[in-house]
Amino acid sequence: MRRFEAIVDANHRATAGDAKAGLHPEEFADSLPIVALTCIDARLNPLMPEVLGVPEDKFIWLRNAGNILTGPMSSTMRSLALACVVKGGKEIAIIGHTDCLVGKTSALQLTDRFSALGVPRSKLPDNLQEFFGMFASERQNVMRGVDFARQSPVIGPKIPVHGLMVDIQNGRLEWVVNGYQALETVGAPAQQPISDALKPIRGFENLGEFKIGEMKFPEQRIGETVSSPAQAQPSKTTPTPPASDWQPAAAPVHEEPQPATRFDPSAIFKIVGEDRKIYGPVTAKQLEEWLDEGRIALTALAQKVGYKEWKQLSSFLQRHVPKIPIPPQLPTLKMRSDKHDRRAK
Repeated sequence: MRRFEAIVDANHRATAGDAKAGLHPEEFADSLPIVALTCIDARLNPLMPEVLGVPEDKFIWLRNAGNILTGPMSSTMRSLALACVVKGGKEIAIIGHTDCLVGKTSALQLTDRFSALGVPRSKLPDNLQEFFGMFASERQNVMRGVDFARQSPVIGPKIPVHGLMVDIQNGRLEWVVNGYQALETVGAPAQQPISDALKPIRGFENLGEFKIGEMKFPEQRIGETVSSPAQAQPSKTTPTPPASDWQPAAAPVHEEPQPATRFDPSAIFKIVGEDRKIYGPVTAKQLEEWLDEGRIALTALAQKVGYKEWKQLSSFLQRHVPKIPIPPQLPTLKMRSDKHDRRAK
């Protein structure tokens, strides 16, 4: 059992009333210290690092409002990286908590409160949600932070990045993202140089050992079930007029067939919804369903799992190369009977 798996197990036993539940730090000396990013909420003060069972001198505690990471190269990401490089942090945990006031504050409430402090709306950024990192779900906020940390070029590929939720009332921990599983499924090998790990992964389209069942999905998804993609419409042909004397059948008019799937069927994607939340990983079939239902647009930002770039969904469309049509077979020539008789004479 690895460090954070042991932490969650001991935490669950302790919150269930087991007085003997706990950890022996010496058993996990090679995975200490740990780096944690949490919210600034003062209710966390008596919980950390006790709920983790980690000694204070082995706990590097970073905090910001809402435990928010706004990008792979944000200022908080800089602190996480330096905590590992300078302070020797071995593992990172993004820890959200229940009843987060940042997530409960709307943009309108935010502008009203700034106004009460003498800060007019004109002095605030145009996009409040992007600048302040506002969110609607604590769990999705944690997942988004873990994704940014894993994509960051300054976070080494050997460092597990976990996502956890802590109940503000009783200190119970819950997994959101198991960083060990993420490294095993889509992470770079431990021996791989960092420069190589940052390159797009070639040949990942077939997914190989990728285990979709181990990935964590948001609680709320854009779509629910997946149906088979619409089949391509059969080619239409013009009717053949009745033959008088002889004439070849009219060549069928071929319409360019549409691919049954607009995306690589083996690809897995993450997508940014209109609410600026990241959904997924989802399959190409699910994207087909959502497009057909009008739940997403081709202008939405998407990321192919295994790659760092976020691009418009339209850039992942498969380009269909039409096949060269085969000429129709000509019918047997038919002659008028009177011409046949004259030639016979």
